[in-house]
Amino acid sequence: MCATWNTDNPKIGNTIAGDIPDIEENLQELHDVVEAITNGTLGTTTAADFLVDATSKVKTIYIPASDFVPTSTNGCAALADAELATNDLQIEYLAFDSTTEEYACCFKPMPEDWDLGTIKAKVFWYGAAGCSAADTVEWEILVGAVSNDDALDRSITGSLASADVITADGDLQLSPATTAITVHGTPASGDLLTFKVSRSVSGADDMAEDAHLLGLWIQYTADVKASAW
Repeated sequence: MCATWNTDNPKIGNTIAGDIPDIEENLQELHDVVEAITNGTLGTTTAADFLVDATSKVKTIYIPASDFVPTSTNGCAALADAELATNDLQIEYLAFDSTTEEYACCFKPMPEDWDLGTIKAKVFWYGAAGCSAADTVEWEILVGAVSNDDALDRSITGSLASADVITADGDLQLSPATTAITVHGTPASGDLLTFKVSRSVSGADDMAEDAHLLGLWIQYTADVKASAW
């Protein structure tokens, strides 16, 4: 960039010539911003997913009880349904015993924007007739990742969610979140995840009645990049 001396008005020529360093500085700053955007480092000293605010990266998915299958070994009761009498609402649930630890499994891929890190879970459930606010139910959620050409029969790791019965039978209960669950294996994009849920009757659980599982609420951290098929 250059300036032409204005012989008719020297002041204008001098002003333009004096502005050239400022213009060049602004262009350099613009270049630096564009480069930071391209590298994903805008606003930080390390590479970052600048397109997604940190507070918006946490997402959830829901896995209903109907997606789970009782295991052949110590499985919970088969999927059942019941009508809520007053408003004729139909619900599906899996019933878990109070004395024997019982299990149910499902295989499900995570959303493609999952960052492959730890996840957390909450349990939607309700107690069978007779339970009370003094009771406690403890759930265990275990998760493992299966990649293409891996054996489906994989190890799984998990975490507990202990939930007090807040009111009485027939009322919805939402457990506290588990601690962070490290998905067993080496998760990769496109993996099928094994979810195995049980009622951990040997711990804090002291409710004598069945616990009816309605579903799992899974929380995960998202990445801005999704793979192209």
